[in-house]
Amino acid sequence: MSWAVVSGGVGSIGRPVAEYLADRGWQVLALDREPAQSGPRPTLVAKAIDVTDSLAVNQALDEAIPSREPIALLVNAVGLIWNEPLVSLRGAGWQAHQVDTWRNVIEANLTAPFVVSSAVVLRMARSGGGAVINFSSVSGQGNAGQAAYSAAKAGVEGLTKAMAAELGPLGIRVNAIAPGFIDVPSTRTALAGDRLSAIADRTPARRLGTVDDIIDAIDFLAGNTFVTGIVLDVNGGFRL
Repeated sequence: MSWAVVSGGVGSIGRPVAEYLADRGWQVLALDREPAQSGPRPTLVAKAIDVTDSLAVNQALDEAIPSREPIALLVNAVGLIWNEPLVSLRGAGWQAHQVDTWRNVIEANLTAPFVVSSAVVLRMARSGGGAVINFSSVSGQGNAGQAAYSAAKAGVEGLTKAMAAELGPLGIRVNAIAPGFIDVPSTRTALAGDRLSAIADRTPARRLGTVDDIIDAIDFLAGNTFVTGIVLDVNGGFRL
């Protein structure tokens, strides 16, 4: 049986993705800084680690997945939505974007998928190939008030294309999904309800996205063996 690895596998999107894959017959390893909140499915193993730590990631892979068993799918659902303008007026004066939060957002959204991918593709290459699916965002095109998040997601898109070019000869396909506004708890935490309603009204599909929309995209990118190096917009037609 082949394995799927889901980074961010306890998050608003990563957790239902990991559970869906487990229910579809995959052996699943979910990696996340946060521990799993409920009992795992028999074919789902969850490990709470720092996914920006290459030693921790490699140790988790070695502990959970026997070396003889192939990893055929990696879904990098790890990420952190962050809103912070480059400059803002707070209290008595102007304040610049904090460097510490910039670093944190880059680490969570760009460094983490790079670290996890670097570890997993070694196993994929040894066993004949597989598919990697990264997560960008509609904000990867540049969104006012999200400088760090936009930069990180644009970086994910560049990383995806570089990986696809390098790893294709090894039988590894690499693509990315760029979701629009998905109706999950992390989105509702980042944006007030009235803003989400306005976004839904501006979206040609006239609604927010759902986790099922994301899962459909994952199914397509995991299954189509002639698609690599693309960023698939899953945004209902929404443009910033």
